Amino acid sequence: LSFWVPPSRKPEFLTDYRSRVVPILERYGLVDGSDPTDVEPDSLFSRLFVIDSPVDVREKRAALEIRVKIAGMFEAAGKQTSHHDELRRIVAIDADAGGDRTPRTRYLAATSALVLSEIPYEQFTELALTQPFARSLAEKRARMDAAMSSFERLVDYQVAEVTAAATFYIAEIYSHFGRALIESERPSDLAATELADYELAIEEEAFPFEESAIEVHEKNLELMVAGTFNGWVQRSLDQLAVLMPGRYAKVEISSGFVGPVEVFAYRSPALSEKLAGAQNVSAAH
Repeated sequence: LSFWVPPSRKPEFLTDYRSRVVPILERYGLVDGSDPTDVEPDSLFSRLFVIDSPVDVREKRAALEIRVKIAGMFEAAGKQTSHHDELRRIVAIDADAGGDRTPRTRYLAATSALVLSEIPYEQFTELALTQPFARSLAEKRARMDAAMSSFERLVDYQVAEVTAAATFYIAEIYSHFGRALIESERPSDLAATELADYELAIEEEAFPFEESAIEVHEKNLELMVAGTFNGWVQRSLDQLAVLMPGRYAKVEISSGFVGPVEVFAYRSPALSEKLAGAQNVSAAH
């Protein structure tokens, strides 16, 4: 990559090159391989990039498809650890592909990452809130955060099916946390009036999580408006029929005591923007 630049403007050009050109090149997997000891002509600004040949690109894509088949074989054989290891390799191959990524490689990586994201989700849901409450609550929140972050990353793939799945699971994380609070183990040393106050406090803490679950499930309905309907959207509709039967039950589509719980408001404007972007991509296609 070469530019004709007057010698007096080379320092200024180098600054612009690093801030404006390099990010674009890196987005396509192009990394500067120039030898810093090379001497270039006064009026020339040049950088060397080594790229794969078309044959190398085809081989990488073929290798990815083979990984998918191997992962399926491990899954069918019940070898969960090996299955998950192959899925991680698929995700890594796509992440390292740079400008060689295609809709197909992105789809394979997204669906693989979805399966892997279900692991921290299961670890989150299997933990009950027991006494001592503060200890189990801290661990529950840590697992919630890990699961939430994993599903949020899926939206970046901009694969409609996976976006719908991530949205469903994020909503279910909120819903489960609210239920976990309601079903949590009560202290054994409370008098009747104290227990009544405790129950009220628990219900007040749990309610915002149910509201957040509804709000996120409704995001999947926006995918429907954009022309995307799949099993994950249907599952969100099914959950909305349970959470808000007055509004959704008739929808028919074929196809002190508690401590610092903190309300997790619907995950950040950044995630809302990601979901909106994914919905726009779905509409465009």
